[in-house]
Amino acid sequence: MRDDPVMGSDFGVDIDVAVPAATAWALVGDPCGVPKWYPLYETCTLEGSTRTLSRADGATLVEELLTRDDDAMTYSYAVTSGLPLAEHHASFAVVPTPSGCRVEWHTHAVHEDASIDMEERLVDRQREALEGLRAVLEGNAA
Repeated sequence: MRDDPVMGSDFGVDIDVAVPAATAWALVGDPCGVPKWYPLYETCTLEGSTRTLSRADGATLVEELLTRDDDAMTYSYAVTSGLPLAEHHASFAVVPTPSGCRVEWHTHAVHEDASIDMEERLVDRQREALEGLRAVLEGNAA
C-alpha cells in the first residue's frame, strides 16, 4: 500500500482543422476510426462498449468507451489494459471554429510507476496523431 498520494498528469492537446466540425466528428467519433488517422494502431474491434486496438508489434490496447454525445461531438474512454497504467481517462471533443473546427484530446493518466510523467511520455505521440488526423481530414476535404 502506498503512503504517498498517486499524482497523475492532466493535459490536453488540440489541433485546428480546415473542415466542418461534422466532417471531423464523422472520423473522430467513429469508435473504430482510430487506425485511419493514428498509424500506431493497425486494427480496431468493438464489442459493446469495449474497444480493442492492435499494433503491428503485437501489442493490444483495451479501452472502455464511457460517454458519448453526438450532438456535442464528444466522447470519453478509459484504458483498461495493455499499458502499465494505474489510471487513465481521456476524451475527445470537436468544436466548431470560424475556419473549420478544433479537435481537443484531454487526458488524465497515472503510470504504475508514479515517478513517470505521463504528459511527457504521451503528449508528443498525441500531437503526432492529431497531425495525422488533420492530414486525413484536409486531404479528404479537397
